[in-house]
Amino acid sequence: MEYPVGAQGLKPRRPSILIGQRSLDAYQPEEGGNAGGTRFVRWVISIYSRWGFIIAKYAWWMIFICLTISGLSLWKIVTTPQQNDITGYTPYGARANDEYEQYQKFFSAEGLPIATYIFAVAKDNGSMIRESHLQEVVEVMNFVYNNITMYNSEEGKYENFQVFCKSFCQINEPVRQYYNGYIILKDQLANGEELNSRIKLQYPITEMMGQQFSLQPNFFGIEKFGNDEMAKDKAVKLLAGDEASTQSTAIIQTNSSIDDEAANAHLLTNLKSVKMIALQFRAEHRKGWTDQEIKEWELKVVDIFQKKHPSNRIKLFVMSQSYIETEMVRGGKIMLPFLVVGFTIMCAVSVVTVSVRAWYMNQTNCYKIVLAVMACLTPILACTTALALMFIVGVRFASILCVIPFLVLSIGVDSSYLMLHEWQRVTKHARENPKKKDSVGHRMSEVLSEVGPAILISCLTNMFADFVGSFTSSYEITLLCTGNMLSMWFAFIYQLTFYAGLMSIVGRYEIDEDKSETQMAVNIAEQRVNIARHRRSTLQRQPSKFHEVTKPIASTFFTRYVNIICAPVTYFSIVGIYFLYLAISVWGITQININLTASKLFAADSPLVQLDNYRVKYQVPYYSMATVFVSNPGNLSEPERLKKMNQFVQDFEHLPGSWGPVGTKYFARDFQRFLKKYSKEEEDEDGVGGGDDQYDDSDYEDDDKPINFTDPSYVNPMKYKEKDMAFFINWPEYEYWKGFIKLKNSTRADGLPILDRFFFTAGFRGDQLKIWINRGKMLQQWRDVVDKYPEFQPSVYHEDGVYLDLIDNMPTDTWQSVLGTLVCMAAVCFIFLNSWFTVAIASLSVLSICCGILGILSWWGIDLDPITMAAMIISIGFSVDIPAHVAYHYYQAAIQGGPNATPADRLANCLSSVAFPALQAAFSTILCVLSLCFVHIYMAEVFVKTMILCVLLCNFHGLLFLPAILITLDELRGLCRPKSVTQQSSTASRSTHSRENKQRGRNAPETSKVTDRPEV
Repeated sequence: MEYPVGAQGLKPRRPSILIGQRSLDAYQPEEGGNAGGTRFVRWVISIYSRWGFIIAKYAWWMIFICLTISGLSLWKIVTTPQQNDITGYTPYGARANDEYEQYQKFFSAEGLPIATYIFAVAKDNGSMIRESHLQEVVEVMNFVYNNITMYNSEEGKYENFQVFCKSFCQINEPVRQYYNGYIILKDQLANGEELNSRIKLQYPITEMMGQQFSLQPNFFGIEKFGNDEMAKDKAVKLLAGDEASTQSTAIIQTNSSIDDEAANAHLLTNLKSVKMIALQFRAEHRKGWTDQEIKEWELKVVDIFQKKHPSNRIKLFVMSQSYIETEMVRGGKIMLPFLVVGFTIMCAVSVVTVSVRAWYMNQTNCYKIVLAVMACLTPILACTTALALMFIVGVRFASILCVIPFLVLSIGVDSSYLMLHEWQRVTKHARENPKKKDSVGHRMSEVLSEVGPAILISCLTNMFADFVGSFTSSYEITLLCTGNMLSMWFAFIYQLTFYAGLMSIVGRYEIDEDKSETQMAVNIAEQRVNIARHRRSTLQRQPSKFHEVTKPIASTFFTRYVNIICAPVTYFSIVGIYFLYLAISVWGITQININLTASKLFAADSPLVQLDNYRVKYQVPYYSMATVFVSNPGNLSEPERLKKMNQFVQDFEHLPGSWGPVGTKYFARDFQRFLKKYSKEEEDEDGVGGGDDQYDDSDYEDDDKPINFTDPSYVNPMKYKEKDMAFFINWPEYEYWKGFIKLKNSTRADGLPILDRFFFTAGFRGDQLKIWINRGKMLQQWRDVVDKYPEFQPSVYHEDGVYLDLIDNMPTDTWQSVLGTLVCMAAVCFIFLNSWFTVAIASLSVLSICCGILGILSWWGIDLDPITMAAMIISIGFSVDIPAHVAYHYYQAAIQGGPNATPADRLANCLSSVAFPALQAAFSTILCVLSLCFVHIYMAEVFVKTMILCVLLCNFHGLLFLPAILITLDELRGLCRPKSVTQQSSTASRSTHSRENKQRGRNAPETSKVTDRPEV
């Protein structure tokens, strides 16, 4: 082998990819030295050596057992339904978990309830309070109430929503009443009649025949008429749609009915525009219902209105827990067909690269194609076994697990490549130096002894990274990391059983072919030139033409690359670029957003993604609702406790962005009106309280007058009678409060139930709430208020709370995961390599790669969330390999060559062992994960970008940054070293170098005409 100018004759035996038997023989002295440092590795190698003979003997049994287990595992996976949990991405220990539990406890005490929402928007992006659009919304409401039924197993009949609904049945009445009032006022206006004064279509409170309704939970994307907005053309344009052109406006003006509606809209209502209307359908679980029946009812609503609803005016979006879970499952399933694409790409790459190398090594045969394809199949078999094992022990099949086959295929195939390439080297050496004891067992033993430690290190680093990830972040990420960890372990097992057995069987055919070719060559030689049979060992297979052509090209390219890297201007420039890379990455980390919405868990074509955009645009800025559950209200008949409860509610109403009392639903205020109106005489006899808290009936308003939400007598109800609570929630006018209150049996003499728990809601608004972080701050303000009243055992729930807690948890979880993974990586590297230098370089490189991944992902538009963190943790597991390879071999080359070895010598020795496997692994991994680009779902996008970044950064660090940094450090150390010390070390090195070369020469193999790496 030729080295660049200045080389000192570094010619060790060809080292392994990381560390193997030949590396130990080449780098560790036979006598003296630190032999104890490699004792563990030698013990591992001895196990691999014995296993090689075992696997060669029982190859067919190993293959049969692995295929049988994989087949049964595949059947288990196919028959296991996918299940998802919308709280699965909430961090461990997050407060949102407890809040969601209280929410479920209140509404799902009897079982899974019905909770379905229908959102309506105009197809022309115009207002939804046009008569035709309102009419369709009301028709949708009536259809759900009357036509979509649920089977009652106790009574043996089907019941519609109007029958089985017991609470929240009137929650959509504001929409109906607004529509009815609109029709009445419009007809009166068209007939020239005086408008009914008892109908006031105002926002946020609408009054209809003396009864008031809040439009806030139903009308979103609000725009009101201003005092100066009386122009007719503006109203026409509004009610005709935002996209109306001049021509359409002229046509509309010719229609007197529409023209009157547009021109006089400000006379009917203060609402100029409503972009979205929401309908809610909630019903408590009833006896005889099953969870599956409830899910079918909710999905039936989706099928009718979102998929089959014929309308030219409005577009409907349905949201329910069942539909969310269904879309999450679909998001996972759409990835599976592309696994075939990824597998096909990997097989093509594997066949091409293996065939080219076999051609280069003059070992081309059809068996190499079989081994190349099976190298890709082995990780898939391992993945099926790991996932099936998880499902057998009761782990649910989450959609995020569908990404594991892609990860295992892209990462796990590298170990099979190592085994295959080492087999080719062993085969070449056996052909050049035939032995009587040569057998499949001997060859497999040598292969596993050489690459076994490298495969074990890769397996352990990947598993430890996943192990750390499984204890951080959230439950879904725990599933992903656990599944990937088990898959990596089974990939290691299958490579040493299934793939090693297959190589043993193929090896028998290759050995038989070699023997037949050798015998044929000997016979021909005997017949033609009468060569003695005992000299047949000199009949060696000549190098292939492909080898002869490509070897000089590869050697020339490799030599030039090393010389360019070793030029001072080059490595100083690369170091400068590296620090620029770090600066850009750190800057990107400071700019990264922390965000995870439910829409990221769905496919890009899911209607829920579009609905989430509408919600953020129209609902969140106008009415973000805080739902406060009070688990221990106590006896509110006590004036002080009732007063404190009122103060609790008012603290929410005084928060920034609050709608105030007009946006609050607090049953005690209506309960007080009920007591005054229907129990006045009894209240006078049994008055409660005294002093300043004594309630005076004169403070009550006339019940025919609208509620004054700023009146202290309304805001601070001071009358509460426990015995009348049951009558209150069953009174037709106040029946909608039944869903807000839970009563329990009491020990009262009259046997009437008493208040057990309840919830109230408070509304908030503001354009700043469109920003995720601002919503997180708002939620924290709610929690601060709740924490002031622990005696009520309150809990506040926000529909995005399970994701908003990521804002505080994600930074901590991320740095803890990275730190824990780094510690595990360093421990594994030190145990196997016994080199602090290698451990330090590898750890700093992994930290640099993590920094680059996060920073560049930030500039690439990816947010920091559990999916991103999991992708990064999994990437750390295999990002340590290449930097550890480079650092280890560079360090060992420095020890072997002594101080006289130039950086070019060390770099040539290092890269000749690392470059080709690193580039092959990078190429195959990138092509495999690119198949996920066809899957339009957020998690696939994150893993594609993260894996590609990790592979590229690993190779940049291993083949560019690290060589430049190591050379720079060597040069700086040489400048700082005194000349006298340098001369003494040079003299000592020459005296010891010759002795070491003699020792290594006894271990060196015979020269080969066919090398398995380019000469430099």
